[in-house]
Amino acid sequence: MERTENLAQHIVLLLVGLFWATGAGQAMAQYEITVSAGAFDRVETVASFTFPEPVAPGTYRMNSDSGENLLLQVDENQRGSFILRELPSEETRTYTVDTEAPVSSMPGQPEMSISAGQRTLIFNDGSRKVLSYYHRENRLPPGMDKMYKRAGYIHPLYSPGGVPLTNHLDQEIHPHHYGIFSAWTNTEFQGRTPDFWNPHNHSGRVDHADSVEKAWEGPVHAGFKAKNYFVDISGSAPVTALNEEWKVIVYNTASDGDYNMVDLVLTHTTNTGQPLVLPEYHYGGLAFRGHGDWNNPENVSFVTSEGMNRDEANETRARWVHMGGLVNGERAGVALLGHPDNYRAPQPIRIHPETPYVVYAPMQLGKMTIEPGSPYIMRYRFVTYDGEPDIEKINRLWNDYAYPPGITVEKQ
Repeated sequence: MERTENLAQHIVLLLVGLFWATGAGQAMAQYEITVSAGAFDRVETVASFTFPEPVAPGTYRMNSDSGENLLLQVDENQRGSFILRELPSEETRTYTVDTEAPVSSMPGQPEMSISAGQRTLIFNDGSRKVLSYYHRENRLPPGMDKMYKRAGYIHPLYSPGGVPLTNHLDQEIHPHHYGIFSAWTNTEFQGRTPDFWNPHNHSGRVDHADSVEKAWEGPVHAGFKAKNYFVDISGSAPVTALNEEWKVIVYNTASDGDYNMVDLVLTHTTNTGQPLVLPEYHYGGLAFRGHGDWNNPENVSFVTSEGMNRDEANETRARWVHMGGLVNGERAGVALLGHPDNYRAPQPIRIHPETPYVVYAPMQLGKMTIEPGSPYIMRYRFVTYDGEPDIEKINRLWNDYAYPPGITVEKQ
């Protein structure tokens, strides 16, 4: 076991090292970055842009005329990201960046880091855990059927105060729900009808690639890319119907630590020359299974962007949905934000009347098809918090996600 854990740690450190090492020797210069708030007040807003010329990956300092200093994290694709602390609506602010002078950190700003275990990658904001991702198969409780083994999902997702918000392998209620996971239920493929959501139907399963394609750390965000395979086992031999890519970004947001924020981009591509057809159905897609304490309906509440509660919201369209309540006597919650570029946005949701889970399910509006050569992309943001949901803040965060500030870049 120790050898396996050391190997996992080595892989992550290698990937992080490669990420920041690429691009050495590329062109460097000074740039002027102008940020426009647009129609919304910006507070702790994720902002990003692409440099017009190659810039070495790393961390740089952004300086404004007013003396404000921010950290800019640049990836191997010349994409720079930073956290805009505050900018009122309709205002602009200009920063300068010297890409000849990389820095390591800023006093008082914790690094977003990764620690590798035998089965999970754990993402941390300073000393606080944010989430764990299963890069290898889970360990089942005694007596649970091996068909529930799976990897390629997030659990736990934590509130800023360390309250776990997700559940998996619940032996009493829906053991096939895996924290934050993705699966299609009612499908048509090559004349068969594999179900990738319910492993007990023995017609479909989701396999993990047993590796992480890329992982990185930094002062603005950490993240990873990984792959799953949707395997049809309903025929005479297994056939991979879909390839799934996960891209997860964990942000260093909220300087006062009052929320965590995570982006998830799922990309589904067909693995054969045949499409995967998704007939109209009430659930399937991106799912969030809430904590086991929320199995008791008195311990959990739901509200959507349209102001609907659990009884009203099922099979309605929502820009975002909150789920939260008491966990071990502490109140915490999560808002699931759907991006407006998603297919059929705002997408309809499935909220189970008894089990604490939420699913973004666009096929509720009718049949859809994932065609060869046409990737299907899903974009979601998770915001976690302690206490009751702040509806005004969630709306502000959704506006930031849907309509980010404008940015122009000029070389000096």
